[in-house]
Amino acid sequence: MGTDTKIKICGIKELATLELCHELGVDYVGLNFSPRSPRGINRSVAEEILSIRHLPGFPTLVFLFFENSTEEILSITKEFKPDLIQLIRGDHFLTKEIWESFTNQKQLLPAIRIQSPIGSDEELEPQSSLVILDSFQKGLGGGSGHVFPWEYVTNVKRPYLLAGGITPKNVQLALNTLKPYGIDVASGVETDGKKDPTKIKELVQNVRNI
Repeated sequence: MGTDTKIKICGIKELATLELCHELGVDYVGLNFSPRSPRGINRSVAEEILSIRHLPGFPTLVFLFFENSTEEILSITKEFKPDLIQLIRGDHFLTKEIWESFTNQKQLLPAIRIQSPIGSDEELEPQSSLVILDSFQKGLGGGSGHVFPWEYVTNVKRPYLLAGGITPKNVQLALNTLKPYGIDVASGVETDGKKDPTKIKELVQNVRNI
């Protein structure tokens, strides 16, 4: 299953990191525009690092928003045209219209922060073809490095990216335990708050070689 497992590296801030992800065949790359995140970037940084987007085999591009204004979300997505829009369930800044707009365009990638056991797929709202299951940390949209109890989501059948404290060290255990569609990693491939090329390579190798 290792070669089929999808990998998402989120919170990329440097061109070199994006180049490495492309080189390694990472499936999804995430750029974070949240004003609350230490991984948050602005338009000029996005423009710089997306200069390689034209390359063959470029990963699926995901933009993450958390506590951004509606105007900012719409403006940035219109300018850069990402493949998917990652929105955090429970973000009180988001309007119903925003959710519905990206759902209708099949661009929505909702991140659901798990706080209790999920009995069935019907409990995971909103419905979309793919979701992110992440740990809950108050005031954060993700990337906290905290693992939630994996037994909470053993009943989930729909495709999801497992997030929340995934690292090169525990990723094999996570995949063997839950067999998710893929994994979503931010802080787990960082050293001192910066993306670490060695950890990214180790993560990809540990996923692909299972």
